[in-house]
Amino acid sequence: MDDPRRARILTAAQDVFAREGFRTAEVKTIAEQAAVGKATIYKFFSSKEALLLTIVEENLNDIRDIILSALMSVDPPLERLENLCRNVARYLEQNQAFSRVLIQEAGDFMGDIQRNYLALIEQNLPVADAFFNELRKDGYFVALPTRDTILLMVNLVIGTTYTWALTGEGSLEAQAADYMKVLIRGLR
Repeated sequence: MDDPRRARILTAAQDVFAREGFRTAEVKTIAEQAAVGKATIYKFFSSKEALLLTIVEENLNDIRDIILSALMSVDPPLERLENLCRNVARYLEQNQAFSRVLIQEAGDFMGDIQRNYLALIEQNLPVADAFFNELRKDGYFVALPTRDTILLMVNLVIGTTYTWALTGEGSLEAQAADYMKVLIRGLR
């Protein structure tokens, strides 16, 4: 059984990192917000850096699960793609603290984050390839191999999230869906 303290620590750390930035955030503040002692944090995480990377990894895993769920649905392929885009954007919008942490801290931890991200893509490439092959039969996404198409789409969502997080304007979900429609029309 998962220890509820671990989940509270991750939530508190995400909030504190988003609010104060990783460098200035103190473990003491995270402990207070999570209602645990500092030693409890170090029971679960070897360092503040490990805590940040766990936040990123677990959120990326959640996003992967959202994507796989959409890809495996019985809806028509284009509808699945739109649902995937909307659901990921909705997750990022509802989880604004994670979006901010990822944007603020990606530079210092780019190597570790990128390794996790690329490993997730590689692990799930067969499912994505099957999905994009369905779309290619209808004339969509024929210009690029699956891996490059995924990277293009992820970059679109990341860029949209970055702008949204900085400006706070509009609905991330609506923006991402609109941009994805333009991408789809442009690649057919």
